Amino acid sequence: MGRSRAVDLLKLALALMVVGIHASPLAGLGNTARLISAEGLFRLGVPVFLLFNGYYLQGAIAAGRGWHFVKRAALLYAIWMVIYIPVAWPIWSNAPWRQKFFTLVIGYWHLWYLSGFALAAAVAVLLAHWSAARLAVLAGATLGAGLAVFYGMSLGLIFPDPDLFMDPLLPHRNALFVCVPFLLMGLLIRRLDLAARLPRGAVLALAGLGVLLVMAESLVLGNFAPIGVSHDTMLSLGLAAPLLAIAALQWPGAVTDRTLGDYASGIYFLHVAFCAYSYRYTDLPSPV
Repeated sequence: MGRSRAVDLLKLALALMVVGIHASPLAGLGNTARLISAEGLFRLGVPVFLLFNGYYLQGAIAAGRGWHFVKRAALLYAIWMVIYIPVAWPIWSNAPWRQKFFTLVIGYWHLWYLSGFALAAAVAVLLAHWSAARLAVLAGATLGAGLAVFYGMSLGLIFPDPDLFMDPLLPHRNALFVCVPFLLMGLLIRRLDLAARLPRGAVLALAGLGVLLVMAESLVLGNFAPIGVSHDTMLSLGLAAPLLAIAALQWPGAVTDRTLGDYASGIYFLHVAFCAYSYRYTDLPSPV
């Protein structure tokens, strides 16, 4: 049995969306275009990637290889952190030791995804004996807590201590509030066989609606929330991301090689180096 063509194509599109978050190619068209794209649609990238991670993790758990999966995720994080040392060194070399330790644990820039993924996978393996209902409650609770922090920050009701959270995104975009819930959702999609049980037409229609809601929520937040908090944790993502993942899993067609998936991984993990050097050595804004 081959790999799902739709899943690999979606992963490739998601990787390009993550590039779009960091490069914001439509920002020159105005704030509305930026809110719809880089702060809206493109924010689906990380949650859907995590859903697929959880989907494959459930297969590993069922085969008795859950901890092997976790170790592989941790090893990938370590490898990519080493690869990115030349890129991050100008920042690390002048940073206090506390900042260096923080970056080592959380990850440089986009590598927070791998550290969070490894931690969330470990949580999922530890709790693999839980019922689907209990895991669903945990996913909902962690996502809800993240949304509460995100909206509280966006509305100027919560002000996290910058000395405690050295990354301003960390209070709401972290392993507990993003990686755990979406990874568990993916795990439950496979455990409950939702791709086979849910009607394809309804899933596709609701996924399309969810994508529109993501862009709409980003516009509302950008225009009415007084504090400009990065839109990594939106309510609409909790609807759109799992539906998109299920829709891709339901779509017929397979490929026999990993080419598309490898392209997606390469784009995701390597693009930050190009962004960093471009910002650093050209007149592009937002130096890194």
